[in-house]
Amino acid sequence: MVYGVLDYLFEYQEGVYEVSKASPSLPARLSPPPLDRYKINVDGAVFASQKFMGIGVLIRDLEGRLVGACSKKIQAPLGLVEVEAKAVEFGLLFAKDMMIRDFILEGDSLVLMNALKEISPPPSSIAAVVYGSLLSSHDFRQVEFFHVCWQGNRPAHLLAKHSLSINDFSVWIEESPCFLEQALLNDVLFLL
Repeated sequence: MVYGVLDYLFEYQEGVYEVSKASPSLPARLSPPPLDRYKINVDGAVFASQKFMGIGVLIRDLEGRLVGACSKKIQAPLGLVEVEAKAVEFGLLFAKDMMIRDFILEGDSLVLMNALKEISPPPSSIAAVVYGSLLSSHDFRQVEFFHVCWQGNRPAHLLAKHSLSINDFSVWIEESPCFLEQALLNDVLFLL
């Protein structure tokens, strides 16, 4: 029997379903990292009409306190999965600059996180960035990649959207920007 298009489609969907089951999402709110690690959340935003993208990176400690945050604007016509991959890449650079050596890095792109966890191959459009990020992750003592649903990544998303109002990048160290206060407070209250 000749393999039809629908057969390929069903085979693909089964494969995607299996990958999704293999990598469960974390809760929609902040879950604290282990005692010896930090939590880094990354996200990207595409502003198609302005022809640029934004990246947000947020580093928190065990108690949910902000250690560092960054918003970055990048002039490039990339799609969503590409900007998410660039956010991971930039998150690793920011962690290195902040001298964070042990952390969990979370993002809300399941395809990207599965590729970083080496559960599935990355899409060809982000393969080089994913492999570069995996190589960079060896510069740290402990790095784990996790998928978190978009509601659990809200502070990082707000940072990515903030790039709309800046020229290049903004960094906050041990202080939170006013537009992020409520989202951070909601996450920390969830821990109590």
